Amino acid sequence: MAEATEYDKLQDQRLDDLESLITAEYEPPEGTEYSFPVANQGITQEQFRLMFLGQANGMIHGNNGVINDSPDSTGWRYYLDRHDSDSETNQRNTLILRAGTSAESIVEGFYHRLTEDLELPFPPVTTKTTYYVTITYDPRDFKTNPVKIQVYPGTPPTSQGRVHVVLYKVERGPSQLLTQATVTRYRPYTAGLLSVQNRNQLPDPAAYPAGTLVVPSAEGHGVYVRQNGGLKWLDVLGHLSEKPGPWQRVGVFTGNNWAGSAQCRFRDGGLDVQFDVKNQGGSSNATADQIQLPSSIRLSRVFYTTVFTTSGPANYMLGRESPGGSSGRNGGLFNVDTRPGWTRGSFFVPDYFL
Repeated sequence: MAEATEYDKLQDQRLDDLESLITAEYEPPEGTEYSFPVANQGITQEQFRLMFLGQANGMIHGNNGVINDSPDSTGWRYYLDRHDSDSETNQRNTLILRAGTSAESIVEGFYHRLTEDLELPFPPVTTKTTYYVTITYDPRDFKTNPVKIQVYPGTPPTSQGRVHVVLYKVERGPSQLLTQATVTRYRPYTAGLLSVQNRNQLPDPAAYPAGTLVVPSAEGHGVYVRQNGGLKWLDVLGHLSEKPGPWQRVGVFTGNNWAGSAQCRFRDGGLDVQFDVKNQGGSSNATADQIQLPSSIRLSRVFYTTVFTTSGPANYMLGRESPGGSSGRNGGLFNVDTRPGWTRGSFFVPDYFL
């Protein structure tokens, strides 16, 4: 196609100047009292935003239900990940924001979808810098793309009416490799509220996004939330009551030279975890990971504690965040080079880690 001539550019400018004359412009209401929308009339961008203030801003979390998720979904929507190798990550100074099979969100009433992985820059710094990865609504872009992914070196600006959903913070210091930066995950998600008559009428959880609340209207029937990480309704009041919940079996990595037993239970304020595992045959090749929480329980960030081993007290971590591994469920020794004969732990994980 031939490039536009100066005459063509002039005509385009003239058409732009005349656009307001040939396009019907909506005049918003004003005065002491008014309401909107009005039948057969448009609304402004600001009116549209105000109409959706009841919808919280955030990503839509499906978790392998029929809502924005296929049964074989990877689930890593808006998940910040490294490249295939640390050397590539450090050389490119970028991280990958994963799309998964359905990365979707709502910000100020506007819908956003990420269909392919997105490479985001985190360049080296001369002073300690906190990068914010956000889904940002910018009213100045209402005619093109009002909601998009942004990376801000420092607190995201709110001028010009910008609104941000923070997905991640990446804290990087001077002379620090990107793989050494501290990455904090947020990824808040939004969902709705339902009412049913009785708790035995709870709907199919696969038909609702994670975080959806269901309130049975019959007296004493609790409040239920669609679990993040499993297709089930969790009794919120039951988890927060003083009476502990039932013990649940926790997996032991028997295939990796560990044997023993482990269990957990919800109680007021968090999760009890107990385990006693032994190194089969004294193997030096036993993996660091020893136990795995049930698929219905995932930590939002790593919990560190101390356990007892054959060699004495040792560091322990529960809830690794690697997308290729435990997804917040594995527990194992931390910074321990020699595999002990046995490891025993009994600790409490506060609910703000769940």
